[in-house]
Amino acid sequence: MAVIGKIRERGMLIATVVFVSLGLFVLGDIWKSNGSSMRADEAIAEIDGQEITAMEFTRRTEEQANLYRENGTTVDNQMQEQIRNSVWQELLKERTLKVQCEKAGFGTSLCKEEYDDIRWGDNIVPEFKGNENFKDPATGGPDKARLKQYFAAIQEKAPVLYDYQKRTFIPNRIYAKYNALAKKACFVNSAQVREEYAAKNTKATFNFVAQRYNAEPDSLYSAGDEDVRRYFDAHRGEKKWLQKAARSFVYVRVNATPNQEDIAASRETVASLKPQFEAAAGSADSLFVMANATTKNGTAAPYSAGTADALNDSLITNAAVGTVVGPYKDGDSWKLVKVKELADVPEARVRHILLNTQGKSDDEAKKIRERADSILAVVKRDKSKFEAMVTQYTEDPGSKSTGGVYEWFDKTRMVPEFTKASFDEKVGNTTICKTTYGYHIVEVLGQRSRSERRVLTVDQKIRPDKAMKDAWKIASAYALNNTDSASFRSNADSAGLVYTPVDELRADQPYVPGLQDPAPVASWVNHAKLGDKPSDPISSGEGYVVALLTGIREEGAPQLADVKEAMTKEVIKEKKGEALVAKFSGKTDLNALATELGGTVQNAADMAFNAMSIPGGFSDPDVIGQLFSLKTGETSLPLKGDQAVYVASMTTLTPAGEMPANGEDPKPLADKVRNRAEGQLFNALKEAANVKDQRSKFF
Repeated sequence: MAVIGKIRERGMLIATVVFVSLGLFVLGDIWKSNGSSMRADEAIAEIDGQEITAMEFTRRTEEQANLYRENGTTVDNQMQEQIRNSVWQELLKERTLKVQCEKAGFGTSLCKEEYDDIRWGDNIVPEFKGNENFKDPATGGPDKARLKQYFAAIQEKAPVLYDYQKRTFIPNRIYAKYNALAKKACFVNSAQVREEYAAKNTKATFNFVAQRYNAEPDSLYSAGDEDVRRYFDAHRGEKKWLQKAARSFVYVRVNATPNQEDIAASRETVASLKPQFEAAAGSADSLFVMANATTKNGTAAPYSAGTADALNDSLITNAAVGTVVGPYKDGDSWKLVKVKELADVPEARVRHILLNTQGKSDDEAKKIRERADSILAVVKRDKSKFEAMVTQYTEDPGSKSTGGVYEWFDKTRMVPEFTKASFDEKVGNTTICKTTYGYHIVEVLGQRSRSERRVLTVDQKIRPDKAMKDAWKIASAYALNNTDSASFRSNADSAGLVYTPVDELRADQPYVPGLQDPAPVASWVNHAKLGDKPSDPISSGEGYVVALLTGIREEGAPQLADVKEAMTKEVIKEKKGEALVAKFSGKTDLNALATELGGTVQNAADMAFNAMSIPGGFSDPDVIGQLFSLKTGETSLPLKGDQAVYVASMTTLTPAGEMPANGEDPKPLADKVRNRAEGQLFNALKEAANVKDQRSKFF
């Protein structure tokens, strides 16, 4: 959760989160801004027969968005779309998975002890367990005391965030237990194990000639309307051709590149912040960065010489603590840089030998420790042998080529145990330390202190405000003057605009090629009707889009027009296959056939029955099944696959035979089943719930 990191940046005891209750009049404003006239009680989706109203969905979306805003994150259109998708996933789980959890007896809540356990106990939720802000430097794991302090502060000072966490953590814990139970119920039986053994160990060696369909041009084969219609009638109901509801449209985009007026205005805005940034002291300057910067990093970061231009780089590297340099232009942003502190950073240079204990038993680890003690004794007696010992024994590929040497590093780079051996020991000392990797024989080669200049940066991207006004005028004129699809396309080049067709915009995949911020455009397309004029200019990122709806595709079996192009290709491929089968028929001399085709005879050696492709890059599983039906010495009839037509001659077919005792480990097969279980279970529940997602019509 990105929110968690932002909270830590603002301190442990954050200010009270301001959350304004959303009345219907506020919701109305939000919906109007999305170009929708929906009512608060209107259903935007249905899950298992239960409607999800616009009011419920928008309330939850805005609640999450406010949490991000209050912790310094800019909620732009792209972030808003991410939040909506997050809320949608929560609702899907509540209406499907949560129901099953209750039926299975897991309930809807946790006792206090278990809730504490997932926050600061032994089973901390993943969002916090791996969070660097709560890392214990001594152990490398989560700092449980700090976590407990954090959650106490949240409960007292930020009740809205506390309630949100509780509403999220508890269901996720219950879902995890339910999924764990489902995984435990997954197993493979003895027949499946034998089948897996046979598939892996039945081997075939054969020669073959193959001719790919794409080896000759499509233009050599005709596919008339009757051919395509016949194919359409025969195949339209197949799963391959069933389609989801989608819309097609075209658009042109008018980009808004900041002009000199925009650049100057942005500089003035950043310059006006300088006095406040200079005056801010203590943690206030970090909060100032969080409130005003585009890149919200409230932690002072080391400054690398040469980062800024020559003049400002010189000012920064020579400035006193508290000095603010800038504004200066860096790429597409203006920056203010404050020298926060001058720190002395201890560094060490060491060499080491690693004896790996990962995956070893206790007895093996004990022997490795004894070997480490022996190596330590040797290098203590004669340090000149250290490099030879590295070559012979170390299992650290990252330092083997350097004689085991790690060049200068600070206390944040290595794991705690290795850091202690590098910094607490005197130069010249050699010790053993144990880490999660194994036993390290560490010799301290040097220690020093490096001066580090740490800075806070307020950066603001240059906004193309004036350029956006100019872009709107161009886009508006284009929409007024090109009202039909023919002129819309033909006049794009003369207007200096790129014409982009979008063949498929689905409700569950609102991605628009060429647009980083597709939500406003997708919203217009999903509301438009065939025959409508082009859209008014739609703000999308730094520019405007004018769109024109060109088609509406209904869910289910396709119309011929929707799939005519794709089915024409299939008809041509079928005709190529039939022609090649006729050409190959009766030909059993592979060398002669290969010469006729201008190719060579290819070979597959010891190919397993469960292989997914034939050597040479032929992905034709159905043909593989036919090949394994050949007998040793037999030459096949022409085999028509999805990619090519083949003739094969079986050299040797070796059956797997009876599986010996313990011949196949069932665990990998069972693990494969269990690893898929969670996703398959959730998908099955969604399918059974007959989900009707109409969000794209409103957002």
